[in-house]
Amino acid sequence: MSKVYFIWILLALTLLQLISGIRIYCRDRERIHEEHIHSCCKHPDGHNDVVDMCAKQTKFKLPSRDEEALVDVTVDQVMTGTCWAKCVFDHYKFMDKDKLNMQAVRTHYQTNYKSDPEYVTEILSAFDHCHSKAEEATAEFLSTSLVRAFSSSAFNCKPMPSVVLACVVHKFFHNCPRSRWSNTTECVETLAFSKKCKDVLTTM
Repeated sequence: MSKVYFIWILLALTLLQLISGIRIYCRDRERIHEEHIHSCCKHPDGHNDVVDMCAKQTKFKLPSRDEEALVDVTVDQVMTGTCWAKCVFDHYKFMDKDKLNMQAVRTHYQTNYKSDPEYVTEILSAFDHCHSKAEEATAEFLSTSLVRAFSSSAFNCKPMPSVVLACVVHKFFHNCPRSRWSNTTECVETLAFSKKCKDVLTTM
């Protein structure tokens, strides 16, 4: 066996050991900064006048002025921001008599994000899921223990926009294409944590 070949095998074994050596403890949720998940799945970002205006009107806290996409907030943040979600959905006319207006949603994303068709496909797929089986999807989503804890006391405005958006955020990150998932240590650990510890992170 040549020395070079031996070195390659040694390196491969070391890498395998490092990968398999990530230890996940589901009770150690504090290690996983869920509020940073939005940086893990690539999506169009930046300042958004409507999102920002609604945040100021309802005193809802956004991650930063340069992170104002609807998927920049976590599920639990959305569930406590019912008035913010309602304000945004009302402005975009996403709701029609307490029902999601998928035509308005499609028009909005296909018009404003045509430069990133993969993102449009993923976000519309999430909206579709939360719309096509609205009652079933909403009931399933609201049945999770973490969401129940928020939903019992957080509804200051009509909750449907908040419930729909929380469902969308969950689906978007849960189904993020691996090609768009960041390979930073924090994001890799978050993904591994979400796979092993189901129902611990509300956003995934």
